[in-house]
Amino acid sequence: MKKRSGPAFNQEKRPLKPCPKCHGGGFVKPMFYEMPCDRCEASGVVCKETGESLPMPDLIIQLRIRLSERNQELVEVRRQLAAMRAESNGRGYGAGGSRYHGD
Repeated sequence: MKKRSGPAFNQEKRPLKPCPKCHGGGFVKPMFYEMPCDRCEASGVVCKETGESLPMPDLIIQLRIRLSERNQELVEVRRQLAAMRAESNGRGYGAGGSRYHGD
């Protein structure tokens, strides 16, 4: 059954692209000082399909979704790194698994 009205049950990731005016920085430098970009509302991203800035509540949701994805990727990379370290520590202490005896 598809929902017909009201807010969505789950927020979906929308395609975003860097703002063409500030090049994803969120600030523009007209002459001597930086000013917040008025096209993207200083977020650095705009909707990929329309090129318009996102409303603030939608922008917060989209950035939170991306932050959660990056945090999951970081957890996975740390898990892989820990597994690699555990695997290499079983072979020895030095390069190639050699051990220094002080002779």
